[in-house]
Amino acid sequence: MEASARADGIVSLVPVTSGNLHEVNAIFDELTAYSQRVDGVSRRNDAADTFMTAVPAGHALKDKHAFVAKRRGAALGLLDMIDGYPSSGTVFIGLLAVRESAQGSGIGRALYREAERFARDNLGARNMRLAVVETNPVIGFWTKMGFHPTGEVKPFSGEANTSRAILMEKEFGPTVSSSAL
Repeated sequence: MEASARADGIVSLVPVTSGNLHEVNAIFDELTAYSQRVDGVSRRNDAADTFMTAVPAGHALKDKHAFVAKRRGAALGLLDMIDGYPSSGTVFIGLLAVRESAQGSGIGRALYREAERFARDNLGARNMRLAVVETNPVIGFWTKMGFHPTGEVKPFSGEANTSRAILMEKEFGPTVSSSAL
């Protein structure tokens, strides 16, 4: 069952299951530039499994929400979030990625909007956090989405690369219900 079926058909979030793991693998197969920048390899062998199952210490798999992002039925991206990490009311985006062949088409922005909507509406999040690996030049994208650096920087070790991860955060303002409009 889809977590979102937007009326405009731009992006829907489909929970990852064993039945659509082939789509996750196909997207990772096409994220070679990202993987090279972040991990130093063209593709991590355990990418799909890690995407489905990795959670931070102290969190359970029930806190993880992993999705295939689809547009008009085509699997174009991946999103995973951890609810309550690092603290209650916060949702941490572990990965938001778009197939390299679909980048520049607005899918990333639409995928982020769906991630924020899901975090607010389904998880009751008050803010979101993420970490940008310095070797992956996407800080500009996240800044446009309303995130700002927290000042925290942590070491990052990819499969063959070592870098730093810059933590970013976005606080949600009060939402206006449609009945108030």
